[in-house]
Amino acid sequence: MLYTIISEYDIFTRGEKPTRFMDIGNGKVEYTVSGKNKVVKSLFSTDPRVYLEERYQPGKRI
Repeated sequence: MLYTIISEYDIFTRGEKPTRFMDIGNGKVEYTVSGKNKVVKSLFSTDPRVYLEERYQPGKRI
């Protein structure tokens, strides 16, 4: 157990790049920035059709 004011997410990261979120028409896309590219990490939507769109698949550049 750690007694600290620092967030556990700041302490126990594995060197991962911070993620950002972008609003799309029917939800949100979580992405990381790699150089000048935005790379999709995850998708959040209540519309199942959005999950079928290839441009929002994990690993795709947006």
